[in-house]
Amino acid sequence: MSIELYNFSQSTCSIKVRLLLAEKKLPWIDKCLVSSENQHLSDWYLKLNPNGVVPTLIDGGQSIFESTAILEYLEDKYDKISFRPKDPFLCSQVRAWLVFTDVWPTPAVRVPSFQYGGLREKFKVMSDQTFKALRKKRPLKVEFYESFDKYDGFHLSEVYNSFKVLLRSFKRMELLLEKFSGPWLFGKKYTIGDIAILPTVDRLEDLGFDALWRLAYPRVADWLRNAQERSATKKTFYHGSRLSHQFPNLVRGAGSNDKIVREFLNSID
Repeated sequence: MSIELYNFSQSTCSIKVRLLLAEKKLPWIDKCLVSSENQHLSDWYLKLNPNGVVPTLIDGGQSIFESTAILEYLEDKYDKISFRPKDPFLCSQVRAWLVFTDVWPTPAVRVPSFQYGGLREKFKVMSDQTFKALRKKRPLKVEFYESFDKYDGFHLSEVYNSFKVLLRSFKRMELLLEKFSGPWLFGKKYTIGDIAILPTVDRLEDLGFDALWRLAYPRVADWLRNAQERSATKKTFYHGSRLSHQFPNLVRGAGSNDKIVREFLNSID
C-alpha cells in the first residue's frame, strides 16, 4: 500500500515530514487539505487524527500523527537511506534536540505567523459565531486560538515573548554548529534534527524576521543557506508552501521586518 500524507501546503509541521520523504526518495500520495476549509476538523479526519491537526501519515492502512513521531517512524521503517546517527551519543543529542524543537520554537513561530503572515486573514471574514464554534471544535490549540483577537491578533508583549523563545533557539543552534563543527547541527551528516527545525527558520526568513539570527549567529545563516540548497528542500518548498506565495502583499521575505526585530532587541537590552 502507498504512503499517504494529509497535510497543509504551508504548515511547518507538514513541511518537515515532506522534507524527510523527499530526502529518502520515498513515493507518496499528497492528500493536501485546504486550511481555510477546516477539513482537518471534519469528523472523517478526526477519525484519522483525533488531535485535529496536520500532518497525518497513512502507511499500510495505519494512521501515524505528530510530525516528530512521523519522522521517527519513517527512520525506523524506511532505513535504507538514514538521517538518524548510528552513534548512540549523537543519536541521543538529536533526540534531545527534537524534544527541544517541539516544546519551544515550533509553538513560538505560530505567533509571528498569525500576526504578520496572513494566517488570521481567514478569521477576519468569519462571523464571531463561526469563529467561536470552530475554536471550540479544536481538540488541541484551543488556548492558542483564545489568546489572540480575531481582528487585531496578538498583543506586542506576546509577539516579543515568542521572539525571546526563538532567539534562544538560534543561540542553541549556533552552539550546536560550533560544538559539532558543522556544516549541520550534529556534524558532517544531515539529520532529522536539521529537518525538524528547517521549516521554522525558513518561515521566519519568509516573514522577514531573519535578523533574529543574522545579526548575532552567522553559523545559523550559513546553515540555512546550505539547507535551502538541497534538492529535497527545493522540491519540498514548492510554490504555495511559503506564506509569501499565499499573501504576497503582506509577506515580503528576508529583511523586510528588520525594524521590528531591532525594536525587539532594543527592548531586551
